[in-house]
Amino acid sequence: MFRTVSFILLLIMLFSCQKTDDENYAVAQVNDEVLLIEDLKANFSQQQWNDMTKIQKEEIVQDWIRLTMLAQEAKNTGIAEQQAIKNKIETAEKNILANAVIAQKLAEVTVNDEDMFNYYRMHKSNYQKTHKEYKVQRIFVQNEALLDSVRAAISQTTFKEAAIKYSQESAGSNGGYLGFVSQRDIPANQWNVLTKLKKYHYQSLESEEGFYVIRYYDKRDVKTEKTFVEVEDEIRSTLIEMKKQEAFDNLIEDLKIKSEITISL
Repeated sequence: MFRTVSFILLLIMLFSCQKTDDENYAVAQVNDEVLLIEDLKANFSQQQWNDMTKIQKEEIVQDWIRLTMLAQEAKNTGIAEQQAIKNKIETAEKNILANAVIAQKLAEVTVNDEDMFNYYRMHKSNYQKTHKEYKVQRIFVQNEALLDSVRAAISQTTFKEAAIKYSQESAGSNGGYLGFVSQRDIPANQWNVLTKLKKYHYQSLESEEGFYVIRYYDKRDVKTEKTFVEVEDEIRSTLIEMKKQEAFDNLIEDLKIKSEITISL
């Protein structure tokens, strides 16, 4: 006797404009077992269901049909009555129920701004970023014609003496030393030059104010603490995971108190 698989107007009823998802109609049937639209949708969130294409929904129904036929065959052939299979079914049922309880409990977990900021204050040292700093010497002149004289002075004497003689900014009197500077301390075009230069090498560049000759003679990596805003999302995720673990542990402890447990190995 052939097994009957009926698609109760599968494509028409599941995707027709005459049907709406609010109607709990049957989309497929295998012998006496019926798949209702609400049973199908229960396996997905509303967003997941809305995002699925017609083809994807059809494939899910086909998967259900194949699974149902195989399960029915297991019952008809007596496989479902084997003790090992019954044990696996019972364990699977427990897993599903346990996961449902856990999901319900964890859905109650929330984190507020005060929780996050308190955690940030206590763990600032864990949230650091590294940035480069260059120890810079610089010469500034307003007239491009002076650049040749500056270069000549550097090659004939030192960068420091050239800065003292030619630089037209206040740092020039001190040999053009700016100390360590970070990316936020100097214009972007000067920073870009520094990142491409080799140590002690110099390069000239034009700016709105005039012309610079710039070099660095040391560099370092500096660690600074990230701001709360920079790590807010990371802290939120960390705290949610911590609170979920705490909620799970508390749930298990509460159940142990309520339950009579005997272990014999």
